[in-house]
Amino acid sequence: MSTHRFSAFVAHSTFWLLISICLALTDALYVLIYLTPFIVCDLWYALTLGFMLRLPIQRKDSPPPVEWTRDVLSVADYPVRWLSKAIDPDKPLAILIHGWNSRASNMIGRSVLYEQSGYNTILFEMRAHGGSERVKNWAALHVCHDLENVLNAFEQRGWLKNGFVIHGHSLGGFVAQRVMRPDLHTSKYALGMILESPVTSYEYINNQTCEYLRIPSYFHKTMMNRLLKYYNRINPPIYQVDSVEQLSTPIWGFPSCPTLLIQAKHDATLGTQHAALLIDVHDNSQSDFTFHIVAELNHAYEKENAIRDQLIEEWMETKSLFFG
Repeated sequence: MSTHRFSAFVAHSTFWLLISICLALTDALYVLIYLTPFIVCDLWYALTLGFMLRLPIQRKDSPPPVEWTRDVLSVADYPVRWLSKAIDPDKPLAILIHGWNSRASNMIGRSVLYEQSGYNTILFEMRAHGGSERVKNWAALHVCHDLENVLNAFEQRGWLKNGFVIHGHSLGGFVAQRVMRPDLHTSKYALGMILESPVTSYEYINNQTCEYLRIPSYFHKTMMNRLLKYYNRINPPIYQVDSVEQLSTPIWGFPSCPTLLIQAKHDATLGTQHAALLIDVHDNSQSDFTFHIVAELNHAYEKENAIRDQLIEEWMETKSLFFG
């Protein structure tokens, strides 16, 4: 499948090639000597835009795990998938969202607590993850739009009538914050949100990517603004973003339901700045927010973690979220 990620680099390369041809035809090719530093910088930054709009790793599809079934909803002609067990309409719903380059089945270990607490469990799968259909370009807003449509479908099926909680891990936490914002009508069913080492600002992700690409820190803000303009050019209006500030908590999304943050103390993937932003935002609001910084929790490879589960269980008991 062709991708739009490097269309800026192709366009800039074509432009400079045409300039070079024109200079050659007018016997002014020597001008390229003076333009070369500018051309190299321009092409490098055009190329980095493609690197910054990363695509998930392509994985082989696999059958649903034992006792789980896969369901699909077409959203704008894309097959959005999730895993579930038999749904009891008299139970509330727990929706679990995995992180970047993971898959829905990796959340099964986390789902046990919710099943034992009286919930139907849904393991939502982000587009282009877990062996699902590939895409030309990918963004968190695409996933948010997918999940918003899935929530609407769940409401129509009567699955939200007893309320729901969302557990988002890493990038899944970023998605969760967006789809739990109060201006979505499905958020009236929200009982609580659990964020596990979540992403809270895409600008922080951009800065981290810039560091990987060896882009000096004083260019990070410029690259973020340039990336946003590029992103808006290659995406339809429904996915476009007006400003960088919209991609961070609280403007990105701020729930009215009780929220629990479980943050790995030594987060080798995201660091602590995402959690610090979330804590600061909630400290400056009248929100129902609880957080724990857990030394015994890592960012990844934590399908099962007794301390995390105990903290969630204690919080759920405090918020009367058990439905045995």
